Amino acid sequence: MKKQIFRPLTSLSILALVALACGLNLPAAQPVSGPTQVPVEIIYTAAAETLAAQLTQNAPPELPPTATLPAEQQPPQEEEPLMPTFTFTPLFSETPTVTETLPFTPTPTQPTISAQQNTNCRKGPGPIYERVGSLNIGQTALVYGRNSTSTWWYIENPNRPGSYCWVWGGSTTVSGATLDLPVYTPPPPPATATTTLPASGVAFELTFVGKHKCSGDWYAYFSVKNNGSKAIESVAIKITDLTTNTILSSTSYDNPFLSGTGKCPPGNDSLDAGKSAYIAGFIGNVAANHQLKAGITLCTEEGLGGKCEFKAVKFAAP
Repeated sequence: MKKQIFRPLTSLSILALVALACGLNLPAAQPVSGPTQVPVEIIYTAAAETLAAQLTQNAPPELPPTATLPAEQQPPQEEEPLMPTFTFTPLFSETPTVTETLPFTPTPTQPTISAQQNTNCRKGPGPIYERVGSLNIGQTALVYGRNSTSTWWYIENPNRPGSYCWVWGGSTTVSGATLDLPVYTPPPPPATATTTLPASGVAFELTFVGKHKCSGDWYAYFSVKNNGSKAIESVAIKITDLTTNTILSSTSYDNPFLSGTGKCPPGNDSLDAGKSAYIAGFIGNVAANHQLKAGITLCTEEGLGGKCEFKAVKFAAP
C-alpha cells in the first residue's frame, strides 16, 4: 500500500515544478477521490509545447527581404576619405608677349690722343714745320687724321680751339679706331727748310712706327726721311730701356734701309735725298709700356764714314 501512494505524489510534484518553470496556468486542483496516475510522456509533451509557444511570442518580428533597418539599428558606415582638390595654375601665359629687340648698332667714337711727354704741335708732320702749339702731359685732344705711315696725327690744337696741327706719334698715345681716320696730305714745307742744314749737310726726320718679329726676335721700326742734300749710306742704332736702365741692342748697318715694316734687315744700302725708308733695331722681349730710347746716327759713307748726324727718340715699348 505505501508503494502505490508514493508514485502518484511523485508524479504530481514533477508536474508542479514543470508548470512553475514554464509559466503554465494549470487549472485549480480538484479534489480527487483517489490517486490518479498521469503518464510521463504526456507531461513532457505538454511542457515542450508550452516552451515553444513562449519562444515564439518573445522572438523579434521577422523583416521582409526589402525592409530597411531603422537608423538607430543600422551599422555605422565608414566615411570615404576626402580627396584634395588641386587648381592648376599655368607657369607661363598661353599667349606670351614678345618684345622685339633691335639689332645692336655701335656708336662710332672719335679717337683721342694723350701725351707721354710734352710734345710740340706743328703745321705739318715733321720738325721742319713751324711750331703752333703743344700737347702736354695730362692733356687730351681729338684726332681727325694721320699721315700715310700713321706716325704723325692731325689733331685739334689744344692751345687754339677750332684750329688744327700735327703731333708726333713717338711721344703720344692714341686710343680708338685709327684705321678709319683719313690720310691727310700735309702742306709743303717752308722754303727755308731745304736751305737750313746742319754743318754736316745731313738732315733727316725720325719717327717710331711699331714693332715686328724677325727670326723669333722683336725689332723696333723707325721711319726715316732724308731731308739732306746727300745720300745716306750707313746707320748706327742703339736702343736703351730707360725703365730698367739697360742697353737692349747696339749695332750698325751698311745696308739698313727697308721698304716696309714687314721686312727684316738687312735691306737696301743707301737712301737718296728726299726719299723715305724704314730702319729696325733689336728690342727682344721687352715688357710692354717700358720707356725706351733709340739713338740713331746716319752717315753719308759706309762704315759710319763721311758726314754724320745723330738723333734720339723716346717711345713706349709696344
